[in-house]
Amino acid sequence: MGFRKKDAKISDNKSKSAVIMGKPASQLTKEDKKLLSARMAEIKKENGSNATVQNTIPFLCMFRDGVCQVSENFYSLTVQFYDANYSIAEFDEQNNIFSKYCDIINLFDNTIKFQLTFENQNRSKDKLIKTIQIPEQDDDFNDIRSEYSKMLTDKLMTGSNGQSARKFLTFGIESTSYKAARAKLMSIKNDVIKGFKAFGVEAEMLDGKARLEAMYYALNPYRSQHFIFDWDSMLHAGMDTKDFIAPPSLKFNKQDFEIGNAYGAVWGLNILAGELSDEILKDFLEMQNLFCVNIHVEPLDQIDALKFVKKKLTAVEAMKVDEQKKASQAGYDTDILPPAIKMYIEDIDKLLADLNSKNERLFHISISIRAYAKSKKALKLQAEMLKRICQKNNCTMFPYDYRQEQTLVSTLPICYNAVPVSREMHTSGIAIFVPFTTKELFQDGQATYYGVNTLSGNMIRANRSRLKNPNGLILGTPGAGKSFSVKREILDCFLTTTDDIIICDPEGEYFPLVSALHGQLIRIASNSEQHINPMDVTIDDYLMSNPMEVIADKSDFLISLCEIIVGGRYGLTAEERSVIDKCVQRIYKNFIENQPSVEKMPLLSDLQHELKAEGDVALRVANSLEMFVNGSQNLFNHRTNIDMTNRIICFDIKELGNQLKKVGMLIVQDTVWNRVSANREKKKITRYYIDEFHLLLKEEQTAKYSAEIWKRFRKWGGVPTGITQNVKDLLQSQEVENIFDNSDFVYMLNQASGDRDILAEKLHISKEQMKFVTNSGPGEGLIRYDKVLLPFTDKFPADTQMFRLMTTRPQDQ
Repeated sequence: MGFRKKDAKISDNKSKSAVIMGKPASQLTKEDKKLLSARMAEIKKENGSNATVQNTIPFLCMFRDGVCQVSENFYSLTVQFYDANYSIAEFDEQNNIFSKYCDIINLFDNTIKFQLTFENQNRSKDKLIKTIQIPEQDDDFNDIRSEYSKMLTDKLMTGSNGQSARKFLTFGIESTSYKAARAKLMSIKNDVIKGFKAFGVEAEMLDGKARLEAMYYALNPYRSQHFIFDWDSMLHAGMDTKDFIAPPSLKFNKQDFEIGNAYGAVWGLNILAGELSDEILKDFLEMQNLFCVNIHVEPLDQIDALKFVKKKLTAVEAMKVDEQKKASQAGYDTDILPPAIKMYIEDIDKLLADLNSKNERLFHISISIRAYAKSKKALKLQAEMLKRICQKNNCTMFPYDYRQEQTLVSTLPICYNAVPVSREMHTSGIAIFVPFTTKELFQDGQATYYGVNTLSGNMIRANRSRLKNPNGLILGTPGAGKSFSVKREILDCFLTTTDDIIICDPEGEYFPLVSALHGQLIRIASNSEQHINPMDVTIDDYLMSNPMEVIADKSDFLISLCEIIVGGRYGLTAEERSVIDKCVQRIYKNFIENQPSVEKMPLLSDLQHELKAEGDVALRVANSLEMFVNGSQNLFNHRTNIDMTNRIICFDIKELGNQLKKVGMLIVQDTVWNRVSANREKKKITRYYIDEFHLLLKEEQTAKYSAEIWKRFRKWGGVPTGITQNVKDLLQSQEVENIFDNSDFVYMLNQASGDRDILAEKLHISKEQMKFVTNSGPGEGLIRYDKVLLPFTDKFPADTQMFRLMTTRPQDQ
């Protein structure tokens, strides 16, 4: 039986006008409507005419905007907040996080009650597996898809991705009306979210549906059916929000209860020690079970708090006098006091000093722990595990005899408290239940696998295309696993997206993977029959509508190319640059105005011819081009004769000499730019991987061109990735250094000492975090995705076809 009277159920239907305010259009799909209809029929069958289970849930009305009317004059709002990298932060940074968290606790005065709820909830493993499974396609790669899907499933099942540790801060106020309550609650909410953002923690207000969903999962453990709800459908059916979140049944016993097909219990937490470890909450949250740690807090007015502490001090001083009288009468030294009284006086003196001079306030709090299990035996085992954690942290658990109903509903995030036991605690005492361990990165929808979180074991899954700057860097010493990591991302993108993939391969090591994926391998060498024309431009609508922009980009590229070819200490003169630009404009204006086609595409010999026509000012450049037009290196004076439409293209430039390799890499970059330009019209993403990226950064011309790619590719749908072991080369100039600033994705494997210092400074990585890239094994390091920084481990199964395609170790192939 619910402890609330049946007639106390002021239903959401009786508050229809309030609930409908700001009504959005229904967003339900046909499938959602079908599921909702079935769920509503199921609810009516479960309930019949008996609403006692719903009456147990202690709120009157849930509004669409997230405001909950808990009782006639009490309203609450919930903010969900996320994790921070507390465990791997430096001591000073941990202190900063702790201090800022204390500031949030101190936001609430004695007119605001608040509740901290830390809940481990089940995420549907079936749904998660469905998220990561790669559907078969009508091609030759389903065997690889199946193998990759199995690998992802194995990684998912070994971590704790199936559970979600949710963190809620709920606060409530007394008010005579919804309108007045809403205004004040929204103001408090803004301060709370601002407080979390002050130390890099994301936070968001939950609307009414999200709050109902949180309560649904809190009250329906192990239920396979997902929460589904729609305001309009509820009102039309004459139902109540509680109907959608109530469990099928509730039966309360002395020290536990039955909820649906599960068993549960709520215990109180008694703190014995004067000081607690900041890992107490982490110990609870790491349990792989359904449970909740709940802290109800009622702030005291500061004047009342000081009076309260002084009154306690007076009482203890009286005890001290009594003890001294007894000692005197017995002939003992009156300065010798029982240790308990001495310690008590010291603690109260310190608390009084903190309340007077530090950022400390006093609160009445009650702490409870709720656990669920599938059987009574399993629940008993969980209780034993919880007791061990309590013992480790100098706490004890005690049962709430015959009060399981009241304590169960007090764990719901609505700021309703019927827990009878409370104690006093100051700000730092509450904050010591630090709710932060490590950030997680697991994105639903299309996303790429990047290993598992070293700290939590959870899968790391992210979509770089969602970043403001999806540009990336993959950094690591030889043997750290750079090439393997790149190939794994390429394979993942090939199997799960329709993106085009282009690779610049200076070492000739991507051939096995590209070949297995039926990609186009282009070998650029003096004796190669495959040719790329550096004078190529994409013939499309953009060329015809923006000819001057296309010509300007081409001119910029050809000036850089000529500068590398001419060489010398000072490169091209200003006059030579101008004359090259004039010749390029003349060539392409003529090309565009005369029905442009691939067969008419200009060649380097056309540029040389135009330069010679300019006389002495261009003679040095024209003569320098001779070797590339008519000499031994004329491989670039041919029209492109290879299939450039393949989804995956690899440019193998291994056989080019050092000087020619720079020319080859620059021409590859321009070819990629043409592909990106063509794909822009198709709204298709182009991924470009540049191995041995440092080779491009050593020359001013290629470095400048690379920086331009990092600056502009995003707007054209390009996602470039530089792979290098030489981090120092990224700091050669301000222009090159901007590559760091324009890369929101950085994948760091083991780093050399000097490079670690650079990364720590540029990316604001602490010494504690840098340990993950110090003497780390292959496939281990740090990943930075926008503002998220995580340690990762990628132990790819070696007994797979994929591993053999990606490894560079001969013994593994």
